[in-house]
Amino acid sequence: MRNQPKRAAVLAAALLLTACGTTMPTKPSGFLSSYERLTASPDGGQRTLRTPYALDPAHTFITSVEWRVKSSNNLSLEERTRLLDALRAGLQAQINRLPATAGGRPAEVRAAITDIATVSASLNVLSVAMFAAPLDRGGASVEIEALDSGTHQQLAALNMGYFAPLGDFKARFSALAPAAIALDKACVEFGPLLRPGM
Repeated sequence: MRNQPKRAAVLAAALLLTACGTTMPTKPSGFLSSYERLTASPDGGQRTLRTPYALDPAHTFITSVEWRVKSSNNLSLEERTRLLDALRAGLQAQINRLPATAGGRPAEVRAAITDIATVSASLNVLSVAMFAAPLDRGGASVEIEALDSGTHQQLAALNMGYFAPLGDFKARFSALAPAAIALDKACVEFGPLLRPGM
């Protein structure tokens, strides 16, 4: 009986440590045209390919943003659409930041949300009461690529899974907020891949 508080503290610490990481395990979904040339990051949280060519922002367009989540979840069509729209807007913002380049290649950008982890606000309220920290976390996995508009050669690509960080406290009490954070992170990570030599 005397060891029960100690065990509870150890369990709470272990749960907090597992909730701290932001790397969401991913595997190729089959959405990208190729995975062969992608390079894994040291933490395994993403695999990337940077374009060797300058792109023409005036002729770089988003051709598709798709929902490819295989696991069952309770997201409504409206919620899925909201996440897809957020991904499209984030990607468009990155394209808009590309510098105008004479002789830049035209490209088609396509993306898919391949996994979603929502949070349970009620579980996090309970865990805050018990452990002083929300333990349920959410995030998303995304695959994005840019293809040469003429040859359809893969120019840039990203395969990434991301959990919202534990420090983003407010996101722990909204089912979709962590996924939205992950989508924004994916867009920010993909943007530099559209520029050679960065």
